[in-house]
Amino acid sequence: MIKKLARHSKRLRGLPYLQKVHYTLQTLNGELLRTRALSLFGPRLVEITLTDLCQCRCVHCYNETDKPVARSQELTTAEVFSVLEQAAALGCNEVSFSGGEPLLRKDILQLVRHARQVRLIPKMSTNGLLLSPEMVGGLKDAGLAWCSISIDSIHEDKHDANRGYSGCYAKAVAGLRELVRQGVAASITTCASRDIIHGNELSQIIALGHEIGVETVRLLFPVPMGGFKNAQDQVLTFEERELVRQYLKDPLVTIESPKEKSRCTAAVTKINVLADGRVTPCVFVPYSYGNVRQETLERIWDRTSEFDRIYKPAGKCPMCNQQFRELLFAKASEESVNTAHLDLVTTEQVRI
Repeated sequence: MIKKLARHSKRLRGLPYLQKVHYTLQTLNGELLRTRALSLFGPRLVEITLTDLCQCRCVHCYNETDKPVARSQELTTAEVFSVLEQAAALGCNEVSFSGGEPLLRKDILQLVRHARQVRLIPKMSTNGLLLSPEMVGGLKDAGLAWCSISIDSIHEDKHDANRGYSGCYAKAVAGLRELVRQGVAASITTCASRDIIHGNELSQIIALGHEIGVETVRLLFPVPMGGFKNAQDQVLTFEERELVRQYLKDPLVTIESPKEKSRCTAAVTKINVLADGRVTPCVFVPYSYGNVRQETLERIWDRTSEFDRIYKPAGKCPMCNQQFRELLFAKASEESVNTAHLDLVTTEQVRI
């Protein structure tokens, strides 16, 4: 953990000393304890889906939905500013802008700059298609601290086919190189599917990360959500998860669940704001606990404590448990929900 914090020190540049201390304590508390009951620092991260629009049509996209948020319904610049200010007041230290494709927002540089102004550490997840030298320079000047680009395969044609966009791999790699060239901390994110696990591609993707000079290669386990909504068979077995964890020996590699007993951090260290203002525990959970257009982020954050307490079988991601996943999808599809008086179901009521 100490090595991980040291490797991430670039994102703390320009922050006051006391905020650096707060960030370090907040991260250690959240990553080691992973329990909200003992959390003394509030959420570390607020994730904001700026838009559902994207040039790609990824097979496994977690944001794949039958009802994408229309551009006219997206949070305005002023509304995102307000979310950033509320997040900072709540004790958050980081904001991650995602999508869809966040670079399709014309106000992206304003949003990154405002995050810095309220002393949040701005990060971004992108497909890399729009990371021209000029865009990277603009993001750097605005204060972007970290940029993650997805690499689905070490094979260009395979990556492009998975993304539904010809030339995506070449632009993603070029974007990573440009970020590193201009001194913006860069990261590769990879969904560790069975295909690339057993095709020995993970080691090659990690090698690519070393060659380019990225800060981390983040390996994600497949979650039956979005494009994988009806693909419970995509959830890795214990043996396959352990195969992926072997790559943690490389100091460049991070995994959200480094041990089998690692607890899910949704609604513990992070919270997610969708493009239309609805707030969910994380990007993989479809159930909303409120909307920032109707009430404060702090009030919604307080309410999400129920999710951490009730919807995590043995502390694990509920979206990887078929019965809990179906329960959350059912609740998400209800026409009206009184979020102040939820009809909650305990783990004892659902057979794990």
